[in-house]
Order: sequence, then structure tokens, then C-alpha cells
Amino acid sequence: MSERTEEPSRTIPEPPAEPGGRTRRGVLGMLARLHDWAESGWAGSAVGTWGLLQGSFVPGPADALLVPLGISDPQRAPRLSCWAFAGSVVGGTIAFLVGRDAFEAIGRPLLSLIGVSAEGLESSRALFERRGAALVLLSAVSPLSTKAVCLAAGAFGVPLVPFLAALAIGRGARFAVVGAALRFAGGRLERWIRSRAGQA
Repeated sequence: MSERTEEPSRTIPEPPAEPGGRTRRGVLGMLARLHDWAESGWAGSAVGTWGLLQGSFVPGPADALLVPLGISDPQRAPRLSCWAFAGSVVGGTIAFLVGRDAFEAIGRPLLSLIGVSAEGLESSRALFERRGAALVLLSAVSPLSTKAVCLAAGAFGVPLVPFLAALAIGRGARFAVVGAALRFAGGRLERWIRSRAGQA
């Protein structure tokens, strides 16, 4: 009678380490934390606050909180995109008012900080005077720096009402598209991220 062999242990191996030393398990933990955050009562205000800060003076992408939170909880993505829209419009308006009322003290140093030279700014003056609202609209839906355009719009005398209309239309279109994409594709994106991180 043959000896009974002991069945090997079925322990799940640790996921492979990433180049920076972090394991893929950290990605899954981050998704879980983002999901909890998206379900919390203050996720919307966090997205709105980031939109305000990013739209006025803090460097960074406008969707930095909206996209990961929307991927982790797609059903809440449209509501979060409304928060992002509101915060971004308020932030852009603050940048406009700084450009209009405190350009030399605050606006010019901010533009210099994000890489806009005095020569580059002056070369765009005539364009802003002719097509200021159109530039604001373009920056709101493109990778152009909206905060820089809003500061320059205030400094170069773009009227407030056309500025607000262009900013609201542009940001509304951008966040509506992002929110809809996250609502309908966020679940697939999360499954893809989980599969890439080693979880079925």
C-alpha cells in the first residue's frame, strides 16, 4: 500500500513587487478605500474643493479626484462631476478676479510659477482683447491651463458676463462627458485594473 502524500498547502502567493517596491495588493487596497470614500457623505465636497483649488491657484489636473472616485463607484460619478463643475467654476472666477484686481501682487507671480513668462503673456494681450471669451471656452475643454487663461482674462479686461458664460459652458461640457464616461465605463475600468493587479 502506497504512502499517502500530504496535499500541498493552497496559500495564495504574494503579488509580485512593482519596480518602486510596492506590491499590486496596494492597488486593490486603494480601490477599496476609494470606494468607501465615494460612498461617504463628504466625497462630493472633497471633489468640489479640489476643483476650486485647482481652478484658482493649485497646480494639477482638474479630474484628479473625480476620475478615481468615479471609477471606484460609477453610479455616483454624475453627482461627483456636478461637484467638480461647481468647484471649478468658482475657482476659475477667483482666478479671474485676482487677474482683474490684484494682478501685479498675486496674478503675475502665480503665472510665473506655472511657467508663463512676462513676454509670453504680453504677446497674447491682443488675442485676449479680441477673443478672450473664446480662449476661456477653449481652455475649459482642453489640456490648456484654465487658471492661467482665467488670470489673463481678468488682467486683460475680458468682460465678466461673457467670461462666466464661456467658463460655465466649457467646464459643464467637460465634466458632463467625464461623468457620463465614468458612469457607463467605470465598472469595466475597475475590473480591468483589478485584473491587472492580479485579482480575478
